[in-house]
Amino acid sequence: MFKRSVLFFSYLLEKPLSSELVIADKYKVVKHLGMGSYGHSYLVIDLSTQQKKVLKALRLHKRITKSGRRGFELEKELLKSIDHPGFPKYFEAGMIKEIPFYTMEYIEGKNFEQLIFSEGWTITEPEAFKLADELLTLIEHLHHMNIIHRDIRIPNVIYDGTKIRLIDLGLGRYLSHDLEVEAVTKKVDVRKGVNFQVDFYGLAHFLLFLLYTNYSFDPHEKEKSWEEELNISSSAKHIIRRLLEIDIKYDSCSQIRKDIKKLLI
Repeated sequence: MFKRSVLFFSYLLEKPLSSELVIADKYKVVKHLGMGSYGHSYLVIDLSTQQKKVLKALRLHKRITKSGRRGFELEKELLKSIDHPGFPKYFEAGMIKEIPFYTMEYIEGKNFEQLIFSEGWTITEPEAFKLADELLTLIEHLHHMNIIHRDIRIPNVIYDGTKIRLIDLGLGRYLSHDLEVEAVTKKVDVRKGVNFQVDFYGLAHFLLFLLYTNYSFDPHEKEKSWEEELNISSSAKHIIRRLLEIDIKYDSCSQIRKDIKKLLI
């Protein structure tokens, strides 16, 4: 109840930064890009270089708790540690009116939520699995660093015109053996764990969104499962069922890639 009240009042009290505002005598706000689990994101211009950047400022209800502030610091730490073109580059951190912020690379392009629902993209099964394989490469890079993204969703996957980029490490965590054991012992919801399978589960839903771009909904027809609605191969169903842990779960990105290669051949 208390948590809901804090969220409610933070929505009422918290206003996005206004456009044209200059932050730290360096960053001019162009527009509000959106709100994530931890922060408000803004497109800004770095006045010293005229470069477009993203400024992420910690949200009010996260600022008033130790765990919220710690989570924001971890997000910065994770992003700083990743040196890969598939992820935004971290620049620097600062404060505005006691609000912590950091800046990172602005990626030109559109996320898959925009491409599917606004642009009307339709994606074939082979195309969907090629895109999933490309995204898997980024997930694998994180997993090699013992980082779990934990928020693989279509708004967080951007297509820049040539390749896929993965953003938003707000829910990211370092892999911990203790957390893995706890998840098994307590049977934690796969979406809330801190293990490889959380990202595989997200990859499954990313794939389903892509595959549903070729599905025509009949408003009068009774809702069915994705396996009944989608006209996809048995190999595609096999991969998705394992990603969702309906069948025996995948343990690594290499196992998934092996099955995707078989499907594409």
